[in-house]
Parts: sequence; C-alpha cells; structure tokens
Amino acid sequence: MTIVEFLNARLDEDERASRAVPVGARGRDRALAEVAAKRMIVQGYTQAHSASMRVLGPAPSAPADGDPWAELLAWRRAVKYLATVYRGHPQYDRSWED
Repeated sequence: MTIVEFLNARLDEDERASRAVPVGARGRDRALAEVAAKRMIVQGYTQAHSASMRVLGPAPSAPADGDPWAELLAWRRAVKYLATVYRGHPQYDRSWED
C-alpha cells in the first residue's frame, strides 16, 4: 500500500465519520473542511510526483518553473506529516517516517 492509498483510505473514513454527525453539530463543518484540505495536499503531492517523473535529468541550475525535485520533496514531507496522525493504524508503514 502506498502512502497515497493509505491516506485516501483514512480520509474516506474521516469523511464518513464527519458526515455521520448531524448537520449543524459543532465541529462537523470544520472536520469536513479539514478532510477536504488534506485531500488537496495529497492531490498536490500526486501531481508533483507525476511532474517530477517526467524530468529525465537533473533540474537546470535556474529553472523557469522551479525545481520539480524540490517541489516533490516539499509535497512528500507534507504527506508524510499527514500520515503520522494515523501511526496507530495497522496499515501505517513506519518507513514513511524516514
């Protein structure tokens, strides 16, 4: 299981739990907004990963659009931080902490 698959599954669970709370209940909207924000982070990582895989060599010294490897690293760190919230889950992979 990849970190993206793991996080998407956990976010699906979080979203279901949040939607089970009655509309108007304190915290429901915030919980759903947090799930949506986390999904955007995971999606950003996925897009950065795809973009970096299209680069065959090292990034130029002064790239016009930024360094795709640095961007990927930043997104990867963000996704790893999101995953640590679920470190007690049986499918959590401790190698994501490296």
